[in-house]
Amino acid sequence: MVTIYSFLCAFLPCLTYLFVKDRKEKKFYILFILVFVLYIWMVYTVTGAGGLTDIIYAPEGGIKKPNVNLEPFSNGISFTFYLNIIMCMPLGFLLPFIWKDYRKLYKTTIVGFCFSLLIELSQLITTRATDVDDLIANTLGTVIGYLIWIIFSKLFKKYKDGVNGTKGPIAYILFSFLGMFFLYFPFWFAFTIEPLLGG
Repeated sequence: MVTIYSFLCAFLPCLTYLFVKDRKEKKFYILFILVFVLYIWMVYTVTGAGGLTDIIYAPEGGIKKPNVNLEPFSNGISFTFYLNIIMCMPLGFLLPFIWKDYRKLYKTTIVGFCFSLLIELSQLITTRATDVDDLIANTLGTVIGYLIWIIFSKLFKKYKDGVNGTKGPIAYILFSFLGMFFLYFPFWFAFTIEPLLGG
């Protein structure tokens, strides 16, 4: 039940935006926009992006001292580095696949970098590390995902359609993040709502 609650916190703000802005798009692309939102939520969940709950439930009413590494590869390249690359490859693929305005490498790379930066900055209020290596790996993963899309577009040359506009993916990333940041309170849900649902 907590997982469903977490997903709804990210999904409902995006669903509202989808209804207002993108409801007239073809059903095929609406489906993949929803896949995009699902993917973004999964990244927030896996990375432990920070939220208001981390501030409210911080030990002794304070925020834990941030664990920050600004020196690239100070401890070498770990297995986690490769996992972070893989994690952001779908982002690099989905952006140009869905939105025509992101069929340029620099635009997709900028979104990938900013997406990773958003997560890393949010981790300043958590017990997790804010690491420049993660930022590098996530951005690299986005670039690799874009290159995979290039290959895909060459193999399926008839594929030229897509959603117009540059604001769409940025809006979905921000609305899902804000939904998780302000609405997701796992401790409150676990102790208050879940018992009422028989969880």
